[in-house]
Amino acid sequence: MVSGSDCSQAEVADLVFGLTKALDNLMRGSGEAKLLSRRELERLRWSAAGKSSDEIAIILSLSGHTVTAYLKTAMKKLDVKTRVQAVVMAYRLKLL
Repeated sequence: MVSGSDCSQAEVADLVFGLTKALDNLMRGSGEAKLLSRRELERLRWSAAGKSSDEIAIILSLSGHTVTAYLKTAMKKLDVKTRVQAVVMAYRLKLL
């Protein structure tokens, strides 16, 4: 196993992205997975990892406004008012 200090930030981001894609493939058959888009789930996963909208924007090469828009859409679909509630609800629904 490689320690975190042996990997660059880009390598870690690539690894996390690959794992995220693998999880998405596992959830495709789930009815709840259809509730949120792949992009909304990806932004929620980064939020669950403790990243801010600006950090997620840098990681995904997007604007902070785009990230916030996806998170707001996910919050609306999950019928919650905050990002933390969205992450918790996604966990409860086994989306994350």
